[in-house]
Amino acid sequence: MKKEKKQLIKNFKVVIEDLLDNYEMYTAEEKEQIREVFKKVADLNTVLDKYDIEKKSFWQDFFDAYGEYFNQTLFY
Repeated sequence: MKKEKKQLIKNFKVVIEDLLDNYEMYTAEEKEQIREVFKKVADLNTVLDKYDIEKKSFWQDFFDAYGEYFNQTLFY
């Protein structure tokens, strides 16, 4: 599965580079088609955001504990 993901990423980068290599010479219609494809990819990414798992950060706990014990607030 990891190999498949790497291959997909590699192929996607190649396709994007190939799509945009002569972008300045494309007609308005061709540019619009590319924008539509990218919009669909962005929309799909939004749908798939539900699978992104946020890693819990313990820094806020550290800052809170620091402030509690030393009566100071850390700002970062």
